[in-house]
Amino acid sequence: QALTTPIYNWNYQNQASTAAEGFLNGQAQVIQAIGQAEYLNSVAAVNYQEAARQWIENRQAYVNAYYQNKETIREYRERYSRKPPTQEQWARITAKSLPPRLSAKQLDAASGQLIWPHILRTAEYSAFRTRIDELIATRSPDNSGNGSPFQQEIALLVDGMNRLLKTNQGFLSATQYADAKAFLRSLDYEVKQQFNQPDPTSLVSVNTPSIYSVR
Repeated sequence: QALTTPIYNWNYQNQASTAAEGFLNGQAQVIQAIGQAEYLNSVAAVNYQEAARQWIENRQAYVNAYYQNKETIREYRERYSRKPPTQEQWARITAKSLPPRLSAKQLDAASGQLIWPHILRTAEYSAFRTRIDELIATRSPDNSGNGSPFQQEIALLVDGMNRLLKTNQGFLSATQYADAKAFLRSLDYEVKQQFNQPDPTSLVSVNTPSIYSVR
């Protein structure tokens, strides 16, 4: 016959003595459990609200820091970056970048005769030079100015001379090439200007040797 180990620590303490007492104790424990659950739920709700508040504060702090950094960068750029030129400064810059108009040593205003650089007086430039001289001789306030047929035809002729000059660059010194380029650039700019008929009494014609009129 199997023997069971006796339970020596069993007692009647904290045990219901009757069924009614056990029922009431059970109800009390259920009520206590419900109360504890509600309390823990309220604590969880408070914790959730606190976490949400902290998230909103952190988000607001991030947004504030973002825009503050942008403002700091903008102020830094305004203080230390180069400011765009004003309209007056642009006008001065543009004026400096333009070529000079033909001087009295390059264009006789009284006769309308061009004084060509030596390099451009050679026979290979003759066709361009002859036609330009013809057009310059007919220059007037009515047919001149930027965009006029007079200016457009001379612009094409000057471009042709520039191309021919470029092919001959290897046979010229740096100074010869630069002088010829500068003359053509000034000529192109000159014919873009509206021509004002000079007063013959106020002009002294340049005494041009016959070599300048060689075609």
